Amino acid sequence: MQTYKEQIEQAIRFIESHLTERLDAERVAASVHLSYYHFHRIFAAMTGEKLGDYIRKRRLTEAAVVLLSSERSILDIALEFQFESQEAFSRSFKQVFGTTPGSFRKRSRRPIFLEKDALLDDRLQHRLDSISLVPSITDIVNDIHVVGVSGAVSPDHNTIPELWKELLQRRHEIRALTSELTSYGICPPQQDVRFRDITEHSTFGHMAGFAVERIADIPHGMRSYTISAGTYAVFKHQGSTQQLRSTYDYIWGTWLNNTPLRLDDRADFEVYGRDFYGPQHPQSTIWIHIPIQK
Repeated sequence: MQTYKEQIEQAIRFIESHLTERLDAERVAASVHLSYYHFHRIFAAMTGEKLGDYIRKRRLTEAAVVLLSSERSILDIALEFQFESQEAFSRSFKQVFGTTPGSFRKRSRRPIFLEKDALLDDRLQHRLDSISLVPSITDIVNDIHVVGVSGAVSPDHNTIPELWKELLQRRHEIRALTSELTSYGICPPQQDVRFRDITEHSTFGHMAGFAVERIADIPHGMRSYTISAGTYAVFKHQGSTQQLRSTYDYIWGTWLNNTPLRLDDRADFEVYGRDFYGPQHPQSTIWIHIPIQK
């Protein structure tokens, strides 16, 4: 008998092979010999998204690739991916990508967190085993003071490991470290980069640092940052730091689109505490904090 994971993976492979054909949720459920009622509940519980939404976003992602890689008409692409009209396709496309298909083609940029890659193999395993699909909501009462190193990073030129290497080499220079020796990876709010516009080439600031009791005598070449008190949605990431991209793909690409919570204009950050055993350790835990409004 197949496990639920095996049925989910089989269903996703069925979806991938039928993206340009007529396909509804009932047909997908039948492909793994389950009722629609039973299967759609399993799919949502195990992946954090609705089956119909997954199919729609996969089609739109593949349609976006065709838009940028060909000169085919928008109507032709819409019909290929089973939208009834160009207008229906454009409405759905704008809901996901924040712009019309025509404008998307002119900009010629692929926003990495809005695309929906196929949830197969390692990506599916990570989703099932290594992410808390529903975050805990936590109020941080007091500001957190951090001292460390910072730099500009981008998805296609990830220099974050180098920041951490420098930080650990210079940790002894930081005064007034807290007794817990908690470290933080901080992404300050980006005033000039919209979430929807982030591509593989976008650059943004990142800071790696240690919590301190007070900010004093900042070492040369380092900086301080104060994490603001407030309410945060907290996700648990378990596994190596190389898998963090998959976790953020879920947070920004799936959870954010389905939650009624609204983001706040504060830094999002990662907490590395006593349950972090090293960047490659499969049991390392990183707590990802996303600022939300009350």
